[in-house]
Amino acid sequence: MAKNLDDLTTEQLSLLLNGLPLLSQAFWGPSEQWCREMIRAVETKELENLGELACLGDATHTMVSYIEKFSDSSHFYKILEADYVRLFVSARGGITASLHQSSYESEDGRLMGRPAKMMAERLKASGLALPGEGAVPADHLAVEIEYLTLLLEGAYREGDEGLLKAAQGFAATELKPWLIQLAERLETEKEHPFYPAAAGLLLALVSLVGG
Repeated sequence: MAKNLDDLTTEQLSLLLNGLPLLSQAFWGPSEQWCREMIRAVETKELENLGELACLGDATHTMVSYIEKFSDSSHFYKILEADYVRLFVSARGGITASLHQSSYESEDGRLMGRPAKMMAERLKASGLALPGEGAVPADHLAVEIEYLTLLLEGAYREGDEGLLKAAQGFAATELKPWLIQLAERLETEKEHPFYPAAAGLLLALVSLVGG
C-alpha cells in the first residue's frame, strides 16, 4: 500500500481526507451522531480501508470487532463516553493520557505551553476559530488533526505545493512526536481497546503525511 503522500491515488487521498476528521472526532469526545457514523464506516468498509491505507490492519480489525459488539449506537455511545472521561478527563489516580501537546513538553504535564501558543497563532493565520470561543486549548489533539486536514485539503484543492509542505512539516515536527507518546500511554488500556486502536491508526495516518 501507499508509503507516503506521493503514492496516493485520488481515491486513497479522498479516504485520508475523510478519515482524519472522522478519527479526530473520537478525541473531541464521542456523540451519538458520531457513533452512528462509525457504525456506518464499519458497514461500508471505510474503516477497514483506512487500515489498509495506513498499513495497520490490526488496529482497524480491533476497532471493527469492538464496534460490532454493540447492537445500537446509543449503547456504543454510553460505553465510549465513559471510557473517554476515564482515560482523558478525570479518573481516580489520574488520567491515562493528556490530549494536549503542551502536556508532553512539560515535566509536570502543564497545559498552555509553547504548543498552545503555536497552534493559536496558526489557527488565527488560517482564519479559524476554536469551538466554545477558545475554551479548549488550541493544542488539543482534535484541533491539530483538523488543522492538518485543512492544510491538506487546501494543498490539493488549490494545487498549492507550499500548503502541502506545510502539512508534511506540521505532521512530522509538531503532531507525530507527541502522538507517539499518547499512543504509548494508551497501550496500558486492555479492557476497552477502542481508544488505543484509534490512536494507533491516527498515528499511522499522520506518519503517512509526515513521513
